[in-house]
Amino acid sequence: MLLKISLFLAVATTASANCLSKSRRNVCSLTPEVGRGRANFRGWAYDKNVGKCSIFFFGSAEGAADENRFESESECNQVCRGEVPSFCFEQPQVSTQSTSAKWTYNASIAQCINFRWSGKTGKDINVFNSKHQCELTCKLPDMGPCAKSIGRPCKEGDRLWYYYNHKKESCVKMSPYECPNGQGNAFLSFSDCNQRCGRFIQNKCSMPIQNLTTCHTVTPRYGYNKHTDRCEEFPGCDDGGNSFPTAKQCWETCTMAKKNRCVLEPDIGYAGLLSRYYYDRDQNKCIYKPQLSYVVSGVSNIFYRSWECEEACMSKYKPENEYPY
Repeated sequence: MLLKISLFLAVATTASANCLSKSRRNVCSLTPEVGRGRANFRGWAYDKNVGKCSIFFFGSAEGAADENRFESESECNQVCRGEVPSFCFEQPQVSTQSTSAKWTYNASIAQCINFRWSGKTGKDINVFNSKHQCELTCKLPDMGPCAKSIGRPCKEGDRLWYYYNHKKESCVKMSPYECPNGQGNAFLSFSDCNQRCGRFIQNKCSMPIQNLTTCHTVTPRYGYNKHTDRCEEFPGCDDGGNSFPTAKQCWETCTMAKKNRCVLEPDIGYAGLLSRYYYDRDQNKCIYKPQLSYVVSGVSNIFYRSWECEEACMSKYKPENEYPY
């Protein structure tokens, strides 16, 4: 009799835990809310549009159990990103003395990276012998729908969809004869596709300039606009997209190989009586320089007027000028 009661209680407890766990997971689909308070309490929330946990500021100190609100990133990952092994979010210690090259998954940049490791490898540890093993265990589960098959054959329709090609690391249009297959890798716009899957793209310079997450602390950021071939300023945050903290980092990451005039050494020549300007990427400023030469080539880092320099090297991003899909 006692055994039956114990078994009943064990089953009831497990069922209750599963029910609670399922109920808790439902909050992951909710939009996080600041609340009625006027305070600024730092917490974590799951961003379903991006598929990751992000910092969020709430108006009150405590939240309800049915809110998309968590005390820590690990709690948020545990509840809302259960498909990714928990150890994939843990970073092993780098050993400078070891000659053993291993791989680990860096969830912050959504990439498997090479590092030196002096410990042992095994199950339930974010250390792998190969990049393939690392990606199979951590990256592909983290990608979620971005790693799924793209669609199913159908009749040609009026609506075109976009999907993420994880081999090419880019968002592309589906064929007119392909329809979503229900696995999530189908988006109504190029922008939506990049928002959900863009953090897995290594070449950030190839992405559109857009904020992938809701930025609660907005600062001047710089993104590379491939249509104008220049770095442009926009209000944003560090969210894993085409977003750099400084103009210099953007220019040097995305344009150095192309020899854009804004990253060339200033063509200042000899000092003279003529007013000329050049762009200094360290200061992100157009600098006045008296010069002797009358001719400005138009391809070197020297400009007739200040506004010409600012327009070429310090422009603001205009969304309507990029990615007209």
